[in-house]
Amino acid sequence: MKAHLIAVLWLALLGGCASPPLAPSTGERVGPASVEWSFQGRVGIKTADQSMSGNIRWRHRADMDELLMTSPLGQGVARVERNADGVTLDVPNQPSRHSYDAESLTHEVLGYGLPVSGLAWWVQAQPAPGRVFEIVARDEAGRIAQLKQDGWVIDYLQYSAEMPVRPRKLVVARDGLEIRLVADDWRSE
Repeated sequence: MKAHLIAVLWLALLGGCASPPLAPSTGERVGPASVEWSFQGRVGIKTADQSMSGNIRWRHRADMDELLMTSPLGQGVARVERNADGVTLDVPNQPSRHSYDAESLTHEVLGYGLPVSGLAWWVQAQPAPGRVFEIVARDEAGRIAQLKQDGWVIDYLQYSAEMPVRPRKLVVARDGLEIRLVADDWRSE
């Protein structure tokens, strides 16, 4: 069940990753966002009932996403793919699930939808375009330290030393759900 929950939560986070790069609705220009990138790192998910952790490899393009999540020991936990046909979720020992959007799939699997369409932007220290956001705090280098959007609070705990515009550690939280990401290897492609 833990592996399944991790996969479903990540699927929910992929919900709107196909958004084209537009300016934020407040008019504030935060900085350039990459349309094509990948990263490898670690993920931790905490709910009121349980905590899970593992590794993640995420490859993002404007027209697709591929996420592979593994246990801390490297066993495949879930594979999520988004393309023009929708979103597919593969977990071990279960049939593939498919939907046209992540929110519908999470509603089907969990009984409630998780409409998180901003993560592909938030992992780049960017607000999702076309929606209201608030930059609550900046660090001493002027980078976003805390962002609020769509009811989520995104805290940027550390930026990459090699790529100072890329977050290395961030926490995304809302309504008793906390997702921690540590990006060990960022690549703009």
